[in-house]
This record gives sequence, C-alpha cells and structure tokens, in this order.
Amino acid sequence: MKASIIFLAFLFTIVATVSTSAQPGDKPITYASSKDADPQAKALLKQVKDQLKLDKGVVINFQFTYDPAEAAPSTQKGVVQLKNTSFRLTLQDQEISSDGKTLWTYLKKRNEVQINDAAEIQNDPLSPYRLIQIHDSPDFTYVTAGTSKVNGVLCDVIDFKPLDKNAEFFKIKAEIDRAKKQYKTISLYLKNGDQYTLSLSSQVNQNFADNAFVWNAAKYPGVKVEDLR
Repeated sequence: MKASIIFLAFLFTIVATVSTSAQPGDKPITYASSKDADPQAKALLKQVKDQLKLDKGVVINFQFTYDPAEAAPSTQKGVVQLKNTSFRLTLQDQEISSDGKTLWTYLKKRNEVQINDAAEIQNDPLSPYRLIQIHDSPDFTYVTAGTSKVNGVLCDVIDFKPLDKNAEFFKIKAEIDRAKKQYKTISLYLKNGDQYTLSLSSQVNQNFADNAFVWNAAKYPGVKVEDLR
C-alpha cells in the first residue's frame, strides 16, 4: 500500500489554532544520522515512548488532515489501537488492522477486505503507524526547535529530517505536550507543497490480547476477499 493512498484515506488539514511562541526561524538540522541527533530531543522522545507503553497497548483518538498545495484541505477523525507491532485504525469509511505479519484493509461501503503483507506499512516512514512511533525510527535525525501552543497547551517542538535525500518530504514536525509528554500534533511537509497533520486528542493505555488485531471475516457476512500478497 502506497503512503499516498494511506494518507488520502485519512484526509488531513493543519490545526488552525497552533500559535508558535518559539524564537523566529527553525534551528538548522546538521546531524548526519539518527545516532548523533540532539541529546535534548532524544531525552524528550524517550519520555514520550515511556508514556505510550506499546508493550501493553494504547488507544489514541486523532484527527488527520490533508492540506494539498493547490486544493482545499480535508479532514477525517479516527481511532488507532496499538500494541507493539500490531494496530487497528478505525476510520469513517475503512478499517486497517495488522497483527504484525498481515495487513487487512476493510472497505466498509464495498464490504471488501484487501490483504497485504504487514511489512508494506511497517517499512513505510510516512504511514500513520510509523508516525506515531517516529521516536524509534532510524530513518531520521532530529533536533529541538523551541516551543509552541496547541489549543492553549504548551508544547515542545522537535523537527525531524529524513536521512534519505530522495524522500518525498523534507521535514516532520512533532509538537509534544510538555506536561503529559504526549504527542499533540505530527506534521509532514512534502517537497511539492502538500502537508499532512496528525492531531492527537486523547491517549489512553489499555491492555490488549495478542490476537486482538487479527481481522475476523466471520463478523462481516458476504465480505469479498482480495488477497494481494
């Protein structure tokens, strides 16, 4: 599944209430690998990782906005459940789930499920699954970039730069709730002027069984199965 397809399914627009309180201009990112990234940013991201508790499970409510350079922005709300490499994304028109090995995309209006290998989304640095776990990714270097406010909440800002010079985006900006040590927004800036923003409204830890993310065809009578593996 291409990253563009995944993002268009979510339909994002940037949060209009974000007001930056940091000093003007972004701090230039000069690090060459993820290992020598900004130590202050590393420490903050470790706190974010500890809050996620992916070894047990977490439920996140979000709004995903797609803001193209030459068209009107669009937005869709959804819920994501995560545990280690397993996840389930529930949207208005589709449900995407994976047990870490297999990826199921259920299209509600068509009563159809498409089956792919999970590696297709796990290895995609632009997928929502990878974005929420960007703190563990070796594909970026990163640096602290001041503070901002999101809906009145004071946030620390971290800018991520892709190590791949051929990447279709040039920066990812994460705004982290200073008090809760949780992501508030994660924004992608593409070279073509498009922008995607993931706005997280709530994060609740919840224990999930290991098989909770396996798609169950029995719950969808008459479903059409398209195995694309």
